[in-house]
Amino acid sequence: MSTMRATTTVALCAIAMLVAQAAAAYDVVPVTDGGKISGTISVVGDIPSLRRFKVEKTPEVCGTDDRLVAEIRATNGKLADVVVHLEEVDAGKPYPKEEAQGGPPETAFHSQVAGGNGEFPGTTIKPKKCIFGPYTGVIAQGKMLNFRNQDPVKHSPHTYASRGRVKTTMHNEDLEGEGKLDLEIKFEKDSTNVLKLECDQHEHMQNWFRKVENPYYAFSGEDGTFEIGEVPPGTYKLIAWHPKFKREKTQKVTVSENGTVEASFEFKSRVRKVAPAPVAAGTGAGE
Repeated sequence: MSTMRATTTVALCAIAMLVAQAAAAYDVVPVTDGGKISGTISVVGDIPSLRRFKVEKTPEVCGTDDRLVAEIRATNGKLADVVVHLEEVDAGKPYPKEEAQGGPPETAFHSQVAGGNGEFPGTTIKPKKCIFGPYTGVIAQGKMLNFRNQDPVKHSPHTYASRGRVKTTMHNEDLEGEGKLDLEIKFEKDSTNVLKLECDQHEHMQNWFRKVENPYYAFSGEDGTFEIGEVPPGTYKLIAWHPKFKREKTQKVTVSENGTVEASFEFKSRVRKVAPAPVAAGTGAGE
């Protein structure tokens, strides 16, 4: 291949990439006739027992009792911590500023306040009492996880790109007591949508994040309900995701001007049964 042809090929590829990026960009526009999507996330089946972790480091902050982690939180069949989001939204309301406040599960919360723009502003994570924050959150390709440690002890955020059972390390850094750490999220494959966060100092600190490409997302609450507002009229794919279920749920929704759409999802929980221990020869029942 001649030098000129090679240069032309590279230039065309660069232009194609720029065009693709421009096509995928999200624009902020006034939404004067937007609608609303609301619903409830339910779960059927047995709910797994709480996972128990020994506190082996910094008990003066983390406490001395075992930590119990609810990987699936459900009350009366209603599922919390589900990320619900719309795909195929090219323009609409601005992103909120996303913050995950740490602390015990009953006090940890998501803070979404106005002040964002047409790009995801990153997620701020504020560990407290050896908890990163709510079990699930959202991130975006090329944006930041901004850690602001409220604990006086060190944590070690370890992030993984997660695809099914395969996890690939992205970052493994130290976050000093009352310190700051900023990590850029770059998935190698566009098809990767999930990030897992762990602390290498404290095993019970485990969280999951779903990639989003627009600000139309919400988290199901303790009662399983969610709501997404200011949706431009149109037809979209609505996705419900929870890290402890193999498949996310999807459905098509059509939002009319100033209308409300009810869209609920049901997940099925299948608790893996532990096989009984084999009985040694000569020690069977009745002997």
